[in-house]
Amino acid sequence: VTQKNDDLSHCFTPNGRRGPSLEWKGVNFTVAGLVDNQGREKPILSNVEGKVKRETVCAILGPSGAGKSSLLNVLAGRSATRGKVSVSGEFLVDDCPVDPGAFRRNVAYVMQDDALLPTATPREALTFSATLRLADSNQQAIEKLVTRMLEELNLTECGEVMIGGEMIKGISGGQRKRTSVGVELVTSPNLIFLDEPTSGLDSESALSCVRLLSSIAQKGSTILCTIHQPNSEVFELFDSVMLLKDGECMYQGASKAVCETFTQRGFPVPIHHNPADFIMSVACNHDIPKLKDAGFFARGETTEKMAIVRTVSTSPETQFTAASTFAQQLYCLLRREAQANYRDKAALIGRYGVTIFLNLLFGLIFEGSGDRDDAKLVNLSSHFGSIVMVTIGSMFGTAQPVMLSFPLERPIFLREYTTGTYGVIAYFLAKAAVELPLALIQTIVAYALVYPLLGLQGDFASLVACAWLLGIASSSVGVVLGCCVPNVAAVAELAPAVFVPQLLFSGFFVRIKQIPLWLRWCQYLCSLKYTLNLILLIEFSDCGANSADSDQADQNCEALLDDTDVSEGQWYLYLTILIVLFFAFRTLGAIVLMQKAKSFY
Repeated sequence: VTQKNDDLSHCFTPNGRRGPSLEWKGVNFTVAGLVDNQGREKPILSNVEGKVKRETVCAILGPSGAGKSSLLNVLAGRSATRGKVSVSGEFLVDDCPVDPGAFRRNVAYVMQDDALLPTATPREALTFSATLRLADSNQQAIEKLVTRMLEELNLTECGEVMIGGEMIKGISGGQRKRTSVGVELVTSPNLIFLDEPTSGLDSESALSCVRLLSSIAQKGSTILCTIHQPNSEVFELFDSVMLLKDGECMYQGASKAVCETFTQRGFPVPIHHNPADFIMSVACNHDIPKLKDAGFFARGETTEKMAIVRTVSTSPETQFTAASTFAQQLYCLLRREAQANYRDKAALIGRYGVTIFLNLLFGLIFEGSGDRDDAKLVNLSSHFGSIVMVTIGSMFGTAQPVMLSFPLERPIFLREYTTGTYGVIAYFLAKAAVELPLALIQTIVAYALVYPLLGLQGDFASLVACAWLLGIASSSVGVVLGCCVPNVAAVAELAPAVFVPQLLFSGFFVRIKQIPLWLRWCQYLCSLKYTLNLILLIEFSDCGANSADSDQADQNCEALLDDTDVSEGQWYLYLTILIVLFFAFRTLGAIVLMQKAKSFY
């Protein structure tokens, strides 16, 4: 039995080791097909070199499009691999050559956007990260670590408040940013990269954030960050700065030497003027030849290059291995997912409120349609129509919440998956384990309303089971769509292209025999078709029992089933297809999400 570590005193203060120095030389980053206005190949980074001394904070400045984030991603081993991407250069950590892709696990990376679960608290976010990334430590030690980190990050007062987001009120932007930093600090990293840590913060919050970074550096970490336009107080906290222009290094040196250096090169900084604003103005308003004549863009001493070239076609796939066991991952993810759904009251009210409203509407419009004499075709038509509408409502009502949630949660997954917090299988199992009961409750609520109002004749439990299978199968299609597209707006735009064919290939609006032969295979991807087949068998298997003319009612129902190509002897096939569709689309969603993670970083 492995003894759990109860001493985490090394955490937050980096491992007792000194933060390493970081150096890069001749860094080039190109994407095939990217050209300038003259049609020439345009590199994103061109022969960039620089250095960060150990236990200091270095800021990368530059105009928009200068290559700040690209350089940070290359150094962190997180450069995107979509398209024909080529990265070359020499990368040194403590003067030892490294491959950034292989070294990335030793780097804490804080993204520009705070990818945090809105329904979690700062304490819970830090505890979740520590539990899965420090898997050999016991819970008591983790709780002590988290409490100390909250104190160090000045988050004690808001430690039990939900982080919040666009739809949920929560902590401030500065507190959210410090939480993002804390989530990455649980592994006590010696090297920390941050992409625009002050983005979206007011001046006081930005100053507080950079003071925190300076404090962390003094405790033994080396920090490199990008920043857009720091105020003078923030600028003074940086030990060194690098200024990029058009993918080249225009200047690097101590922040305190900026004014003197620019003055010596013919660009005196005005008194009481923010040095950061001034050097940005110089970079924006002068072309490269003039700046080179003034002494900028100077190269350091050349050394023998050890090129590291990575392209999509030749690089090995990055593997993201979690530190914790599968059981630990599944337990933590299940707990977090259930908690998130419980706390998001607006989403729950919306989900079940819409279900209640629509099914009450169906019940009032088709009231008693299932309790009438099916010997009359007009009654049978109304009975059939009510079932079709209720089933379609179940499909959309269950799929939509899942479909909309995945684009919102994908940045969180990408951050946690690529840092090895957990694996894809555990993530999808936890999501499904929480989603399935919610969908079942939603289906029971729907049929508890429409069953008595419509006077349906089929077995209640069987109808609920079929509608539930439809819900989870269609939500699996929503999972794939949510994993493929970048945002909720794109989901809303593409949803009709995915779900309208469900109606077309169901066989009830257009008979399958009337569809062109080369398109008929689409019916096997249509969960609505096979659910309706099952529900019609359940509902119309004994029409004569509720009719004065039982023979005529039975004939009408048999004709309806024949006309819609529903065979009583194939119920097991319909059921099997629904189950297969659920697992197939969930698996496809997991594969898509894994590929997104590999191509994103």
